[in-house]
Amino acid sequence: MTKYQLLAFFLLPLCTLQAQEQLGIRLSNYGGINSTLLNPAYHTGSPFRWDVNLLEGAWHLTNDYAYLRNTRLPDLLKNPESLEFEFGPDLPPGSQEKQGSIVVDFFKGRNRRQVFGLSSVLGPSFYLQLGDNHRVGLLTRGRAMVTGRGVADPFNYYDYDSRPFYDPFAVDPFRGALAGWTEAGVNYAYQAEAADGTVAVGITLKALQAYEGSYLRNASIFQLQKVPNDSLGGSPFDFSFAYTSSNLEGDNYQLERNGGGIAVDLGFVYSTYSENEAPYGWKFGVSLIDIGKLNFRRNATEHVARTNEPLIISTSEYESFQGLNDLEEYLQFFSEQTLGDSAASFNRESFAIWLPSALSLQVDKSLGNSFFLGAAYTQGFPLGPGALQRGSHLAVAPRLERRWVEASLPISVYDWEEVRVGLALRLAFFTIGTSHLGSFLHRSDLNTADLYFAIKIAPFWASEKRDKGFSRKDGRYRSGRGGKVRCYDF
Repeated sequence: MTKYQLLAFFLLPLCTLQAQEQLGIRLSNYGGINSTLLNPAYHTGSPFRWDVNLLEGAWHLTNDYAYLRNTRLPDLLKNPESLEFEFGPDLPPGSQEKQGSIVVDFFKGRNRRQVFGLSSVLGPSFYLQLGDNHRVGLLTRGRAMVTGRGVADPFNYYDYDSRPFYDPFAVDPFRGALAGWTEAGVNYAYQAEAADGTVAVGITLKALQAYEGSYLRNASIFQLQKVPNDSLGGSPFDFSFAYTSSNLEGDNYQLERNGGGIAVDLGFVYSTYSENEAPYGWKFGVSLIDIGKLNFRRNATEHVARTNEPLIISTSEYESFQGLNDLEEYLQFFSEQTLGDSAASFNRESFAIWLPSALSLQVDKSLGNSFFLGAAYTQGFPLGPGALQRGSHLAVAPRLERRWVEASLPISVYDWEEVRVGLALRLAFFTIGTSHLGSFLHRSDLNTADLYFAIKIAPFWASEKRDKGFSRKDGRYRSGRGGKVRCYDF
């Protein structure tokens, strides 16, 4: 890649609407149907008999390979057409960038590189309580995601650029994937009284429509070295890669369905009774989310490249690569270089990409006077060779929660690296938040961006006292009359 193509590759995810776990919505007792995206039983703690999401949008990108020097998000969004960029390695050490320009630079001396970017749009979705114990819901969602994990340190830009010739280094297994798809899900949750609280179980079954996808996987450790004349030398390796070709040609993107699939989310919630006016004392949740895969069967190609002998590959021929229009031609050339036949790497005209499967744990404690302390830990795990993969995400989120207003301050750590402080605010039926408030407030080395919002409607009344109903006041099942919440006086 030329430096300008590398710049475009880094900035591309910033041009999509993307967010991480949106805990300012997910952990709230007023999250409703939106909470089921983290745990399909979590909305059983909502005080409402029904809840409707009109629109939720989320944007998130984080990577530890490249960054934008001395930048904040408003600088990128203010006038994107007039942005000028400089390539950090081309600047003399200690020099300043031109006035008004933004420098793209690369991290040094870190662990294996990771990238995680996602877009999520939750469309019209709702749940409805049936009887005293049952809730059913419907979700519609569009998602796009790019992930890459395990890229070895020697591929850091500065490390590789300064590496001497014929100095071998080990390349560990790594993987990367991207996909775009839509979901239509049916949610069911059941809540019952326990000895000292309530228990709830939930499930969301999702039908998937797959549009675009691609993955690359190195399955084994191999040795690599720089060789003169823009070449690489390597020991036997085992690569598999796949892609959809429906939009490789032409300049206008056309949405085309190339496959489908099914997925499931499973969740469990246990809440203890409270001794004050809070809806519960403690709430514990555990869930498995995104267990399923996308099967691409149209405009799909999978390749496998395995070598048994050391080889040398010249990279100069790839410098003329201009874009997706050239992809298949260069893949055939790569197969010729490594396997001696331009068609030898072809495997089949279909492939699968597993969703970003994860285990999630949630804990929430009522502190009284409308204050709560929530926490969530999410750990991703891949289920197949082609898979989108979450990292590890730990967050603690203190919040002030009332019927008409709410404020949450999530403090999170992604992949056990830097700590980030976020903020989420809700006024009535509108929520806006970010997991990285600093990217908006001050200029720094920008490698993470996050933003989300939700527009919802819910009834003006809550189930306070109902015949064998769930009490919003103290969390107990009891007899009585239905109560109402007074409208807020602005």
